[in-house]
Amino acid sequence: MKALKIIGAIFATILVAVAIFYVGWMRPPSPESVCDNLARIMKKEANVEMSEKDRASCIRQMGTPPQFGRVPWVKQLKCIRDAETSKDLDACKGPTGL
Repeated sequence: MKALKIIGAIFATILVAVAIFYVGWMRPPSPESVCDNLARIMKKEANVEMSEKDRASCIRQMGTPPQFGRVPWVKQLKCIRDAETSKDLDACKGPTGL
């Protein structure tokens, strides 16, 4: 009976760890937040407004997960969302083709 409790506790711990991993590392930021930051950087550095058509295209592209390689994709989206300058964006190259 005691062994069953220990096995149950180990299983629950693994389940919680998987849930934390998914929420923390595998969940991408919203495509809107990523594209809004891209538009902000474009406006700040080149004084160019992102058109509604380009924004819709950006949201579609950033919101489409890759068939393989979810972790690098999420990492790239977070990098783009958090970038402050176009130089920071250059460091974000990856699966979305940016």
